[in-house]
Amino acid sequence: MPFTHAFLVPDIYPSFRCKGGSCRSTCCKGWGISVRMEEYFRLLGMDCPPEIRRRLDCAFYAPKDPSPERFRLINPRFDGDCPLRAEDGLCALQLACGEDALPSICRLYPRAPRGEFAYECSCSNSCEAVVEQLLDREAPLTFRSVELTLESAPPAGKRLRHPRGYYSAIRALCGEILQKRALPLPERIARVGLALRALEPLMDAEAGRMGAEISRLGLCADELPAFAPDAAAGLSAIRGVLDALAQTSESLSPYREAAEARLSSPAEFFTARAAFSGRFPAWERHFEHLLVHHLFYECFPFSDRHESFADEFSALCALYALLRFLLIGYTASVPTREGFVDAAAAAFRLIEHSRFDHNAAVLLRRQGTADDASLGNLLAL
Repeated sequence: MPFTHAFLVPDIYPSFRCKGGSCRSTCCKGWGISVRMEEYFRLLGMDCPPEIRRRLDCAFYAPKDPSPERFRLINPRFDGDCPLRAEDGLCALQLACGEDALPSICRLYPRAPRGEFAYECSCSNSCEAVVEQLLDREAPLTFRSVELTLESAPPAGKRLRHPRGYYSAIRALCGEILQKRALPLPERIARVGLALRALEPLMDAEAGRMGAEISRLGLCADELPAFAPDAAAGLSAIRGVLDALAQTSESLSPYREAAEARLSSPAEFFTARAAFSGRFPAWERHFEHLLVHHLFYECFPFSDRHESFADEFSALCALYALLRFLLIGYTASVPTREGFVDAAAAAFRLIEHSRFDHNAAVLLRRQGTADDASLGNLLAL
């Protein structure tokens, strides 16, 4: 049943448009795309041209543990692409039978409506068109309420550990700090960590104390801890995280391999970093937009209900360092805007479509690189 409600969205959301056949890294390729049980049987019984029927009959296979929501998976072609994708890059099923014939995941992506904590909707940075939108803008990202009609209500899921109404205020605070452009971006990220550290003990406090602390932290009044960041140590730490996580991401592999080849030593990294800053003088603004948009998409710092704010912040530092490593390294070989966009979108395929926050925080602890000084080293990249 259609569901209509007011959703909080980033200001770029209403203008998002799929690139269709002109997309370099389509959402049809390199993904484990699943369809629901009722969609699978609808596709099997659908009246369609013979060529589409032949493709559909071979397009799915059963996962190890099927469920009504994940009943069948798309069976990719030899090149990893969807068997229903046409030679011009468009969807042959949609061209033959209309958009309504598509499974819901194909109609919805990269949009992600949510209803767990508040009605919100945004697009994923794993889509290259979204990354391009963010790189094209100059002004800080803003958010507004728009009325959206969905095919059904977004899942409610579980509630927050502390359902005190702080969700929106804390999230807005993190975005506000990240967009204080008078400060270098790494310092803004560090101040987000300070804010979360101050707020977590107050999660069960009365509203007045929490509200006063949020207002104070919004002024960025806290002094940063005194330490001397070591970018070489940060480089070693993020390599360890990548070694553990990137092995499961097929789409990230070529970008990681290219970065590793160009950044085999700290000296090579520092040289490539200087070149990156010269090639992309607005890189801090680009990263700001990517981070603010991502944190909204992920419900940060409530991305994982079971994680502490400290772990959420550790994962944010790892995310920043991973982006810096991949984009600096990959654009050393592909020194173009397209190279920046493609590497960023590939990174967010891992970051936004896996338990990156949890896994990165665990890996940093295991490496002994989750303390303040070590997180500062990650931000020094």
